[in-house]
Amino acid sequence: MSVNLRFHLLKVGHCSHPECVTQRGGRLTTTRFPALVGLIVHPQRGPMLFDTGYSDAFFAATKPFPERFYRWVTPVTLPGDESLIEQLARHGYTPGDIKHLFVSHLHADHIAGLSDYANARFFAMRAEVDAMRRRSRIGALRRGFLPALLPANFEARLSFVEDFPRVRLADSMKPFVEGFDLLGDGSLIGVPLPGHTAGQMGVLFRAGNGRDVFLVADACWSLDAVKRDRPPTWIASQLFADKRAYLGTFYAVRQLLATRSDLLIVPSHCESTWRHVSDEAR
Repeated sequence: MSVNLRFHLLKVGHCSHPECVTQRGGRLTTTRFPALVGLIVHPQRGPMLFDTGYSDAFFAATKPFPERFYRWVTPVTLPGDESLIEQLARHGYTPGDIKHLFVSHLHADHIAGLSDYANARFFAMRAEVDAMRRRSRIGALRRGFLPALLPANFEARLSFVEDFPRVRLADSMKPFVEGFDLLGDGSLIGVPLPGHTAGQMGVLFRAGNGRDVFLVADACWSLDAVKRDRPPTWIASQLFADKRAYLGTFYAVRQLLATRSDLLIVPSHCESTWRHVSDEAR
């Protein structure tokens, strides 16, 4: 990672459900799970996004039946000041400035804003897109996919992560050993995170403060659950593409967390991580 990138962690809405669903031994009380988005600024390529969180398109896509079940089971809140477009404006950017958008996976809470970025090239893993293509409307809904959120020209603007050069990760990243050089300069590495979906991807890069950052999407829902060895319950695992692979990824994150205190690991729905990074940015 020869180029340092500026990094801002943005909260783009949240959903609510009992903590005990997302981790064994969790509380019965309803908990907020933020939808976190990475704004990554490259010195030459400009602002880029890792996921988009929620948007108004999510509410439109979940208005008809049976998609409305998604909204009932997982209530979503998106305050106006948490709109991704509004937050980009506060950083001095417009949607048209985004030329690279890295899609961790195709669940609705990660892609609801894709249609807002008409100039962006999308980067996703082939296995993820292939799995989405195979699913019926009901099959997609059962797995958290809402195909209506994809722009009509999504596939024409799509680059498959697996087509980029493979790179070996530093030994300090073990048990993660390999990734893909997404920009060709070693600054942003796509790392496969199997199990949660057929082709989930995280990204690894060095921030402007010299600290390595690993955005791990839904490889875990909170760092507290990882530290306390509390993987998701069987209820949540019904959404997984491969439960065994998911647990392998979960425990790989757990091992990395134990050995790399200098590494900022960011799950996409971790409230404590959001508060910690927000405090650091002040």
